[in-house]
Amino acid sequence: MTDRIVIAGTGVVSPLGAGLADFASALYEGVRADAPCTRFEGHAAEIADFDPQPWLGSGFRAMDRTARLLSVAVHLALSEAGVGAPAGTEVDPDLGLICGTMLGGIHSITSFDWDGITEGPEYVSPMGFANTVINSAAGQAAIKFKLRGVNSTICAGLSSGLYALGYAEGFLQLQRARALLAGGVDELSEEMVIGAGLTGALSPARAARPFAEARDGIVPAEGAAFLLLERGAEARARGVTPTLEIAGFGSAYAGHAFEAHAPMADAARSAIRQALQHADIDASQIGCIVASANGSRDGDATETRALSQVFGDGLDGIPICAPKASFGEAMGASGALCVVVAALALSRQCLPPTAGYDGSAYRLCLSDRTQAIRSDYALVDAFDCAGTHAALVLRRLPAQAAVT
Repeated sequence: MTDRIVIAGTGVVSPLGAGLADFASALYEGVRADAPCTRFEGHAAEIADFDPQPWLGSGFRAMDRTARLLSVAVHLALSEAGVGAPAGTEVDPDLGLICGTMLGGIHSITSFDWDGITEGPEYVSPMGFANTVINSAAGQAAIKFKLRGVNSTICAGLSSGLYALGYAEGFLQLQRARALLAGGVDELSEEMVIGAGLTGALSPARAARPFAEARDGIVPAEGAAFLLLERGAEARARGVTPTLEIAGFGSAYAGHAFEAHAPMADAARSAIRQALQHADIDASQIGCIVASANGSRDGDATETRALSQVFGDGLDGIPICAPKASFGEAMGASGALCVVVAALALSRQCLPPTAGYDGSAYRLCLSDRTQAIRSDYALVDAFDCAGTHAALVLRRLPAQAAVT
């Protein structure tokens, strides 16, 4: 039997708050974080007045917003895991970082390119160039925290954060790393909001209403969520008593045109079934679902179809939460944020509400209030409009398993 891959620490920065306690408090209160943007015109779930200094101290001046969000989340995860180090020393020479992102530092990239086009290449800032590659945020966080282990950036659309966790779990199972920080990050930028508007993805009503009959689009957001993962035996050797493990992961790609939603549902179904098979459990053992739904008419319908194909008539009895109603569509960070939601739900045996829920177009067990859970397993979905789908099964460890 392979050793469990457990969660030893959690770091989260979101429009609902920075740190697990603030995030959980707002989530369970049903807070909706969307509001008019403070940095540019638009309506989104923004981390207003974001200042990394309380967590990072100094040495972040050259970082763009994406790298700063990632670095704060990494700092919080390391602190909760109890593996911090004095300034200037290494946390752990074998510790690595797996970062999922959809757009990376898109504002840095476009600003650098625009200056080069309009002013000429001799006038661009050389300091800005370091932020123009998709893996720059992960690289800068590794430099900041002296993370000398494997460093990878995964781009899989809206599924990026969940893919990063699945990738890290596999890496640890193969014993190619001792411990890994894994999760997702994306920043809110004017370029992203304009692009989403041009595709017709934004909600004209400026409200994310997952699974609702009147849903009309997404509310864009930003954030970062990273988990410190390690094998259970090594966590216990450090004196940690793990309570949650990654039990299974699955992924699939729908190689069809964007409009081909039936094949996309087939790929999403395949990802979920792979995750269940990897976890060696039956669909009936899932106690709650943290859904990927973000208010997209086609996307939510595709997810519902996939869930129905997997769970059948039992679906309407499984508590479901659609947390993007609270913190918006944070792109590459969303999957990892949803895993944090599932971890909270399993730990408390209580699923948070779906903020603003007032009815669904489908027979789903959603609620604007908390829902009790009677199982040790949670399913997290991450579905992308381009056909990249992922699913992860999280397990609450029984007390006896956590100490043996």
